[in-house]
Amino acid sequence: MTDPVSEFLDAMGAAGIRPVEPIADKLAAGDPVRFRADGDKPGRRNGWAWLHLDGVPAGVFRHYRLGVRTVWRAGSDPRSLSPAERRAIIAEARESEARRKAATEAKQEAAASVARDLWRGAGKADPAHGYLARKRLPAFGIRQHGDALLVPMVDCAFRLWNVQRVYPDGRKLFLSGGRTDELFWSHGALVQDGRPSVGPLVIGEGFATMAAIHHATGHGVVAALSARNLETVARAMRKLFPSRAMIVAADDDRHLSENIGLQAAQRAAESIGALLATPLPLVPETRAADSGADFADIAPAEVAARIAHAGRAVHA
Repeated sequence: MTDPVSEFLDAMGAAGIRPVEPIADKLAAGDPVRFRADGDKPGRRNGWAWLHLDGVPAGVFRHYRLGVRTVWRAGSDPRSLSPAERRAIIAEARESEARRKAATEAKQEAAASVARDLWRGAGKADPAHGYLARKRLPAFGIRQHGDALLVPMVDCAFRLWNVQRVYPDGRKLFLSGGRTDELFWSHGALVQDGRPSVGPLVIGEGFATMAAIHHATGHGVVAALSARNLETVARAMRKLFPSRAMIVAADDDRHLSENIGLQAAQRAAESIGALLATPLPLVPETRAADSGADFADIAPAEVAARIAHAGRAVHA
């Protein structure tokens, strides 16, 4: 007997939708799945699928870039399903998605409550904390709870939703079930009366990267806290500051088979009309043995010089 999950995945493949990550277990659990498919750019998740295994297995899959949406039922040609059968399967998929969304939002709200309690109960960050000492960073815009630095993660209304906990050994953890999408850490982007600070806004991935840039330049900074989140946060900053000069500071992951940090930064910069700053000179070819870097890995004077070079291009 054919496994319905495999049959469903085969139908997706026949429609040109091939996930580049394992999704079979999530489908088998009845969870709606958003995924990156073959041909999608890194960081993009244009695929969506849901499979119902009770009774006669049925489901829906789609790909937003390709414009594909297919209603599927085990053992049937999708074209043979009646309009009523299609509507019933789609309605069940929507109900499942609504239940999943409600459960996710409940978990996020619970995590936000924990984050606020942690933040209120935390003290000043110890300048001698192992992570700060190793990165040669002063303690600003963060707090400390036990041996963990707390990096506040806020939305565009500056509501606290989550905290990134950074331990002395460099381990980083978000709160379980907490929201991460569209959240960021910001420092110096606004002055006390709420007006934008002077100078360009610099946007990048990690807390240490952006803290190093602020320390070296004094510019307002925003950390998206992941490569996947970078373009989304950059677009949000452009809405908040429509006419402000912006620079996207890349992590250069040339030591990886795919330079995820640089690619994410390039997409983010292009999406908002920002300039790109890199911690290392860009070269046509790199080797797997080449070392990557971010702005927290280079000297403050070099950080300031490379950001200033991009800033001059902004005003050119």
